[in-house]
Amino acid sequence: MDKYVKIAADIFRQYGLGFETAERAGGWTNAVWLNGDFALRLSKETNSDKIRREIERSRTLPLSVGYPKNIATGVNDGYEWSLSERVQGNVLSSVWNDLNWTEKAKAVKQILNIIHGVHSVSVNAIEHITLKTAWYNTFEKEKSLADIERYKMTKIFTPEQCHVLNDILERFYKWSTVVSPVLCHGDITVDNLLWNDGNVISLLDFEHSVIAPRQLDIHSIVNLALIPYDEILSTDVILLSNERPEIQEYAAKMIPLFKPYLSEQSEKDLFMGYNVLFRQRFLEFWLDEPGKDIKQCDAYQKLLSLSDGNGGYLSVLL
Repeated sequence: MDKYVKIAADIFRQYGLGFETAERAGGWTNAVWLNGDFALRLSKETNSDKIRREIERSRTLPLSVGYPKNIATGVNDGYEWSLSERVQGNVLSSVWNDLNWTEKAKAVKQILNIIHGVHSVSVNAIEHITLKTAWYNTFEKEKSLADIERYKMTKIFTPEQCHVLNDILERFYKWSTVVSPVLCHGDITVDNLLWNDGNVISLLDFEHSVIAPRQLDIHSIVNLALIPYDEILSTDVILLSNERPEIQEYAAKMIPLFKPYLSEQSEKDLFMGYNVLFRQRFLEFWLDEPGKDIKQCDAYQKLLSLSDGNGGYLSVLL
């Protein structure tokens, strides 16, 4: 019995449940189990307070977010944990590929409604327990621009392409400290949303929530709805819509949903910047493994597209 299982078994025992009925769920930074009417999250690292801060933040969320009600939190052997009421449903990732385009359009509208609730939370109420930068980048201007310079020196991109990417980041950093921030979830994926009876009912895992311009979350939802980042050679919905009428209809419904978040130049610049920074993160993962064909890297293909100076794959939204 590993240390996580032992702690989880001890916690469940306090609530009259045997560990043999527990079901291991997903989780990268935390170990997660579902057992009866309970959901347990256990930190995989000691001396962390991320779960406590998340539970404290969750008390400010409106009911429309669907965040599960917390029952108890604690620390066992240095590992932080929380026990919550189990929300009935499946992670959206388990059904997303099987949904038709009408069902996907409905789901995206519901996700936007949920995130509107998140963005409505008073920043003053949670500022002391919330991050200021997203998980996937340090958001240090000098480092971001140095990475672009390195891409030029190593001839990953041409000087002209690097000039465009550099300009995108310059404009991003210009606005990032000027535009009024909101509470952002910071990690909106199909793995962090729950689906039940044809509806998106809950947004989970606020561990990476951050105080930032709302375009941080909007770029994540655009990725989810229109531009998946985990496909080889960029099989984007927007590109596929040119070939299949049913996808073209779906894209035509989706694009207007995002327009209100991209009406001002500052909003467009922030949106573009978040996309570049996000793709840089995954390009760096790829570059850490020598010998791989960079043309097979989706993040590279996305940055290459953005370097055209006209918005690349995002131009239809801008």
